[in-house]
Amino acid sequence: MKGMRYNHIMPRSSIVRILSQKIKTAFSPRIFLGFMMVLFLTACGQSEPGPDIFSLPTNYSVGKKPAELKARDMNHDGFPDILVCNSGSDTLSYFEAIGDGTFKQPFTMNTGREPVALEVGDFDGDGIPDIAISNYGDGEISIVLGQKDGVFRQKASVKVGRLPIAVVAGDFNNDEKLDLAVTLRFDKLVILLGVGDGSFKTGEIYKASGTPAYMTVGDFNNDKNLDIAVAFNAVRVNFIRVFYGNGDGTLKNPVKVKGGKQSSFITQYDINNDGRNDLLTSSTMNDVIKLFLNTGQGFTSLEDAAAEKGPQYIVPGDFTGDRIPDLAIANRRDASVSILQGRGDGTFIFPHFNYPVGASPRAMIGEDFNDDGLTDLALLLYDSQRLEIILRKITSPLQIDS
Repeated sequence: MKGMRYNHIMPRSSIVRILSQKIKTAFSPRIFLGFMMVLFLTACGQSEPGPDIFSLPTNYSVGKKPAELKARDMNHDGFPDILVCNSGSDTLSYFEAIGDGTFKQPFTMNTGREPVALEVGDFDGDGIPDIAISNYGDGEISIVLGQKDGVFRQKASVKVGRLPIAVVAGDFNNDEKLDLAVTLRFDKLVILLGVGDGSFKTGEIYKASGTPAYMTVGDFNNDKNLDIAVAFNAVRVNFIRVFYGNGDGTLKNPVKVKGGKQSSFITQYDINNDGRNDLLTSSTMNDVIKLFLNTGQGFTSLEDAAAEKGPQYIVPGDFTGDRIPDLAIANRRDASVSILQGRGDGTFIFPHFNYPVGASPRAMIGEDFNDDGLTDLALLLYDSQRLEIILRKITSPLQIDS
């Protein structure tokens, strides 16, 4: 079995059935039973220990119930800093990067009630990154403006409605001023149009039933207008929706794409190297990763990909050194990060590799924190209130298929 090539999204039961039929016709009953025992034990393996591609993690304290993090160069020194919103302590932690993969002790600022998400962008046009914070308990988005001296100033808060979840930025009306899109817990997608001075006015509000969760923004149909793809995590939901932009700050009626059952996270990446960004979702409750290939005329979903227990945040990138996109996945109920090795065509090598981390990993991002050209990981550990920095090692490309 070792070295056999097959895609890990193919059901293991199908693999067992196909191989057993071939073996049964070639060998005696006793030998056949022996082969089946080996085949069963091999097919039952979900993953295997990963190669040594990560250094030991460095840990930093964050606030209570850390919900999300972003990595951006906030002070223009060329190194990505880290922002963490702490929903249990109503604070935002700012970790200034030193440039070698380590960070200074955090600067902490107060936020509204229960900050669960944040976005970074230049909202006032001064060339300095600003922050938008989704305050779940207040029903508002807080705007924090960056200053030349490296500190932050609270600008204003915008009421958006009950229980805002995710917030993303993009120029939806093509006026060269950043706008915001916000999902509300039950059934709404709200557009906030940027004025250009750090303030926003409410734009259109769209029906988005099915408990909208995370979003990702991009020009998915190559019409020069930004679109929004939304994941939905209601129990019986088995779809995502893509809201294609008109370019004037409004969105077309959403296109429903089947798949991604009860998804909690969505992101984008060109997984099959065709020049178009594809969509990836995770279902924390159903232990599934779903890939939606961008055909240029819409999206088509592939078979569910195997995952560990409670997959949530997905970080695409080349983690094996072969210049083919892979996936790093934070497994919420499994205290691990999985690496799914890509083939370059939208499929992945089986088995995937697992790396143990602290208990209850939540949000995860990928960035080059030590300026060595490799994608590192930053991970939030919910229960222990820790930020974990996991640096890549410089290694030769892995032999991933024989």
